[in-house]
Amino acid sequence: MMLEDAKHGRWSFRLSAGFDPVTKKRRQVNGGTYGTKREAQQARNAAAVKIDQGRYLAPTRETLAEYLEKWLERRSKIGPKGGKPLAPATLDNYRRYAAHDIGPSFLGRMRIRDIRRGHVQSFIDELVAADRGPTTVRRIVAVIQGAMTSAVRDELIEETPARLLELPAIEKDAFQPWEPEQVGHFLDVAGEHRLGALFELAIFTGARRAEICGLLWDDVDLPRREIRVRRETTKTDAGRRRVALDDRAVGALVAWQIAQAAEKASWGEAYVDSRHVFTMEDGRPLKLQYVTRLFQKIRKSAGLPEMTFHGQRHQQASLQLAAGTPLAVVSKRLGHSSTAVTADVYSHLLQSTEHDAANAAAALVPPRRAAARTVHAQGGENEEEAASASSGNGP
Repeated sequence: MMLEDAKHGRWSFRLSAGFDPVTKKRRQVNGGTYGTKREAQQARNAAAVKIDQGRYLAPTRETLAEYLEKWLERRSKIGPKGGKPLAPATLDNYRRYAAHDIGPSFLGRMRIRDIRRGHVQSFIDELVAADRGPTTVRRIVAVIQGAMTSAVRDELIEETPARLLELPAIEKDAFQPWEPEQVGHFLDVAGEHRLGALFELAIFTGARRAEICGLLWDDVDLPRREIRVRRETTKTDAGRRRVALDDRAVGALVAWQIAQAAEKASWGEAYVDSRHVFTMEDGRPLKLQYVTRLFQKIRKSAGLPEMTFHGQRHQQASLQLAAGTPLAVVSKRLGHSSTAVTADVYSHLLQSTEHDAANAAAALVPPRRAAARTVHAQGGENEEEAASASSGNGP
C-alpha cells in the first residue's frame, strides 16, 4: 500500500509481514518517508523481497547505549559463539568505556538501526580531537565493533557499520629497560610498602598484572620453588605455565605469607579469606587499577624513568636475555605462544645479546699467532728502513 502525505508532498508505504510467531499478531512494515513516489516504490519493492525471503528485520528503537548494557551482561557469562566469557579485567574496562565514553555520546544515544559507518568514524574523530590516546581509542572502538557484530547475530541490523574505519596509529617504541641498579633501587623503595613482595614477584617472574592479582596460594609451590599460572587471566593456552622462582622471589613470598597471616589474625572474623596471594588488608582481592596506580606512585617516589606496570614483564625478559638465558626458556617463562613472538617483541634487545654471544664465542678461540708474527716482522722491517734513512743510507 502506497501512502501519500499531500500536505508535505512526502510518500511512504505499508506492507503486511504475516503474523508474529510469539504474539500471533499481524505484523506490518511501515516504511520511512520519501520525497517522490518512485523512491517510495523502490523501497517498498526491496522490503517486499526481504519479507518473501524471510530476511526482513523489524526496525528496533533500541539505542546503542541500551544494547551495550545487555551485550556486556551476556559477555560476562558467555563469549561469542558459545566461547569463553570476557575476563573480569576486560569486562570492567568495557563497562567503563560504555558508561563514560560511548553511552553519553551522540553515538550512544542513536538507535542501532540508524547508525552508519560515517557516524562511527565521526565518533572516533571526536575521541582523537579530545587527545585520547591511540590505544584507548582502539579499545573503545573494539567495544563498539563487538556489540555491533552481536547485533547482526541478534538480527537487529543487517550488517555492522563499525568496519572499514580509520583508526589512529599506535607507535611502537622499543622498550628501554632499567639498569639493574635502577631495578634494585625500585625494589628497595617498593619494599617499604606492605605489597612490596608483589613487585618482587612481578619483576622476577615476568607474570602479567592480572596473573599476579589472580594468583592463589594453591598456585604457589614453595618446596618446588615455582608458581603455576593456570587461571582465566591467561591469554592463551601457552599462558598456562609453571614459572620457576629465584631465591629472592621465594624469600619475598615467605615473608609476605607471614605478614598476611598477621593481618588475618588482626582482622579476625571480618577478614575475607579469598585465598588470593596478594590482597588488601582485609583479605579482599586487589583491583587491577589499584595495583597500577601503586606501581606508578612507587616509581615516581624512586625517581625512576617512565615505565608501565606491564613494563616489569619486559624488564624480566631483558634481565634474562642479558644473563644469556636461551630465547626458548624466556619465551616459556613469559607464556608466549611461540619463540617467534618473543623474538619479535624483543628484537632490539636480542641484537645486543647477539653481539655479546658473537664476542664470547670468538674469545674461546686462541688469537692467530701467525698474524701476530707478521705484524711484528713488518714492524721490524719498518724500524730498519727508518734507521737506514736517518744514517743517509737511503736507496
